[in-house]
Amino acid sequence: MPKPPGGHGRGPEGAGESRNVARKEMKQMGYTVVFWSPVSGQAGTTSNLIAAAALLGLEYSSRLLLLGHLQSEYAAIERGFYPRRSWMSRADAPSDAGIDALLRLLQNRKLEPNRLRDYTLPLLADRLDILPGSNKPDASFVSAAQDWLAPLLELTSRAYDLLLLDGGSGNLSAWTQALLRQANLLVVCLPQNALKLEQAFPLMEAQLQSDRKHLLVFGQYDPRSALTVKNIKRQFHRREPAYPIVHNTGWLDATQQGEAVRFLFRNRQVPRDHKNYPFMQQVRALAQAIINNVGLNKPLFGGKEDDDR
Repeated sequence: MPKPPGGHGRGPEGAGESRNVARKEMKQMGYTVVFWSPVSGQAGTTSNLIAAAALLGLEYSSRLLLLGHLQSEYAAIERGFYPRRSWMSRADAPSDAGIDALLRLLQNRKLEPNRLRDYTLPLLADRLDILPGSNKPDASFVSAAQDWLAPLLELTSRAYDLLLLDGGSGNLSAWTQALLRQANLLVVCLPQNALKLEQAFPLMEAQLQSDRKHLLVFGQYDPRSALTVKNIKRQFHRREPAYPIVHNTGWLDATQQGEAVRFLFRNRQVPRDHKNYPFMQQVRALAQAIINNVGLNKPLFGGKEDDDR
């Protein structure tokens, strides 16, 4: 297998200079946002990601790529956007779409940014695309792809303003650690459960670098619980921004039926007394926080489409 691109024929000084230039270019191009939970269960990591991605696509002018859980054909992500029948048959998907095809081109040095969209599936025209996961077993994919993750994300950032990835939850594999290192912004998804939080915060701290931007999201949130976001922050001495995403049965049903975009579109402007209003406002607050943290909230470049809402 050829070596990942970069650094050919350079001495140590040249290589360092090249890396610095690359970092500056990355900041001027796309940003990588990874959704991840340090513990398994109750945090709603995938649900939070789907909601944020879809609403960002509906309400902001950024060009987004949802990479989902790259190391496997992660059903929950695709099922959130496609009805079961089309997801099962993949009749509408090109045979060469997905991460496997991109990696083959990258390894052969034939992948150009302007060709990336040929291997993705559109969810919202000119706004939100999804890259299907690998058809290979996880172990086989990781061994072949891990060295190519950074070059792939760097190339992808030239074609998209924002890359959204599902880092999974629980088991901190070498692949997950590689994803976390690539994140410009880490969205840490946490449960509303004191016992699990006692485990989660030390695991989270172990992965955070001093300059790593991050925020907290409490998925499947119950506003009637005594363990509110405010109380959690006080009890665990947390100072970073934290966002609840209230449990919503209609939303969960929609994601299982491939209706995520339709659900959010129908409920974008519901009145305050509507049952879906709290959920929509909280997802909107999370989307706004993501845009602000990556510096894309500017007119004609990631800004909100309707500022009068």
